[in-house]
Amino acid sequence: MASHDHSHDHSGHDHSQSEQRDHEIQCCSHHEVQIDKYILLCLIGGMLVLVSTISGWFELSNPLIATIPAAIGAVALSMPLFVAAYTELRTMVLSSSSLAALAILAAMANKDYVVAGWLAFILVVFGQLVRRSASGAQRAISELVQLTPDIARLVDGGVERDVALADVKVGMIVRVRPGENLPVDGKIASGRSTLNQASLTGEAAPVEAAVGDDVYAGTTNLTGGIDIQVSRVGGDTTIGRVTQLIRQAEQSRTPRQMLIEQVAQFFVPVVLSVAGVVWFMLSQDPATQPKAAETAVTVLVVTCPSALLLASPSAMLAAFAAAARLGILIKQPSYLEAAANVNTVVLDKTGTITTGKFQVTRLVPATGVEGAELLKVAASGEQQSNHPLAQSIITTARSARIEPETLADYEEVHGRGVKAKTPAGEIAVGRGSWLVELQPSIKSEFETVEAKLEGMTAVHVMLGGRYLGAVGLEDTVKSNVKTVIGRLRELGVKQIAIFTGDRLSVAKRVGIAIGVDRIEAECLPEEKHEQIKGMVRAGYRTMMVGDGINDGPSLAEADVGVAMGLAGSDIAANSAGVALMNDDLTRVPFLIELARRSRVIIGQNIAASIVIALVGLALAATGVLTSTGYGSQIAAFYHFAGDIFVLANSFRLFRFGEGFAHSEGEVEPLVKRRAASIRGLATNQAQPA
Repeated sequence: MASHDHSHDHSGHDHSQSEQRDHEIQCCSHHEVQIDKYILLCLIGGMLVLVSTISGWFELSNPLIATIPAAIGAVALSMPLFVAAYTELRTMVLSSSSLAALAILAAMANKDYVVAGWLAFILVVFGQLVRRSASGAQRAISELVQLTPDIARLVDGGVERDVALADVKVGMIVRVRPGENLPVDGKIASGRSTLNQASLTGEAAPVEAAVGDDVYAGTTNLTGGIDIQVSRVGGDTTIGRVTQLIRQAEQSRTPRQMLIEQVAQFFVPVVLSVAGVVWFMLSQDPATQPKAAETAVTVLVVTCPSALLLASPSAMLAAFAAAARLGILIKQPSYLEAAANVNTVVLDKTGTITTGKFQVTRLVPATGVEGAELLKVAASGEQQSNHPLAQSIITTARSARIEPETLADYEEVHGRGVKAKTPAGEIAVGRGSWLVELQPSIKSEFETVEAKLEGMTAVHVMLGGRYLGAVGLEDTVKSNVKTVIGRLRELGVKQIAIFTGDRLSVAKRVGIAIGVDRIEAECLPEEKHEQIKGMVRAGYRTMMVGDGINDGPSLAEADVGVAMGLAGSDIAANSAGVALMNDDLTRVPFLIELARRSRVIIGQNIAASIVIALVGLALAATGVLTSTGYGSQIAAFYHFAGDIFVLANSFRLFRFGEGFAHSEGEVEPLVKRRAASIRGLATNQAQPA
């Protein structure tokens, strides 16, 4: 899996990222201070209103004097609502704050300061509870930002020195000791350790990391000291991009949410009209005139559309949190909505369906050659090569307890193979066409062997001009892919396809093994993009799953693009709508399930908030609430019944996926389908994979 080169200078960018980091922390701290001020305001204002209430109950003083504390408390408690209402009036976007402020003003105008005070107290207290519940995204951003240290330990010429994170540049060496969080993305230059990457991947199990492995800012070094060559800093790091994704998601609104806000704006004038009509009709009758103002106030309070406005964002917030716990980062709420409608899933092959790691699955010796001899000569020739195929052959030979020959000379021919001299003769290992060029007389036997390796990657072997046969390798299918395919079909996905740049024979082998409906092989990136575009135009609601590098255009074109793994997360931020912070495909059906559950929850929220508002309107307009003698207080509690239901219903999504675990169903890896062990391979007893 490839990644972009970020070797250009980031100095100015790093300073801006550092400032942004400080700004995020300050904003979150300021938000907490504001909440604390509101708590103090509620305590003081509530005590003043309580004093007037007790005085009125026991007639402890002149009624006029007894209402003074309530009047002061009502004004103090109402100020946040009045400020919010003024903002709504100035922007001409009327909402729940406008109705609440108007209700309190109406109570004050009716000289019912105790009612106005309790109404303001209840509205402010419940409002702060709602804000506390909905501030999870800000806290998440703050926690993510603080995972990255402010200081990095720079190593220059063997000397350590602490520098500000903003001064670290790409290519520098940074040292991280056990127990510390990594400040940058990069590759391990020296040392080995165990890392906790749960903050990014959602995986609790630590991972082993050694020289050459990619590591990421914000993860924790658990055991050994490591030196890291910096590849990304500041906002370019993986955790920096995760923070940006959460911020973007928090600030964006879906079409459904915008529709809800428009409905709420129309709802406010309707409520005002109803309250005005109720007040006018009741004030005309001397018997009901004393209750006219209070009844109108209760109408305003119970029909505040705050529950309706919370219906979608509260559910989205909970869904994003549930996804993030499993290492699923969603760029915008619109992608979560789109995932609920997916009926076609397109999968890249290498690195998505398969592990991207080749394994020896078959030995095909030439006539008169033993499998053990073939494997030994192949391992002898490849023992100094760093090529992934070479490493797989060497690993297989070691597992079969076969020791390679000592090399006297070694030459790597780019794009073709290797030549090496041993006591047994000259070895040539590599492409079959290259070996035929070196020794044309082997062509017939080479073609016979090649025909037996259909669908595999082959490494051909020759010793002293004699053709020995070929080693067949395959990119192993991930163990849970077949289970994932089955789960997608249970969710109603009509078409599952593989789009790959690999050969058709290889793609067919994998496609048949896991049971897909369509295979497009030997595709260039632009051809994949055109295929996806055609499917979208034809009305298919598509989800494209790829590694986020070569699949960038296709990920952007699909209704929902899903980029796999940490290495693809920089592309995911630009091309894909969703980034999986690990390579576990089981996250794909979970994402669709989560999207559909979110859609159901939002529908329930909208329906419940409308029903609660209409019932409240009926109770208030008919005087049922005011007949109790505590109409305004009951109306305030009733108003927040809708908010409480919406929040409680939405936050059920926080727990969605707690029981989610890696599927135990398994597509048997092709390497396990051999009739014999590796030792059996070496004795030429292996069966076709």
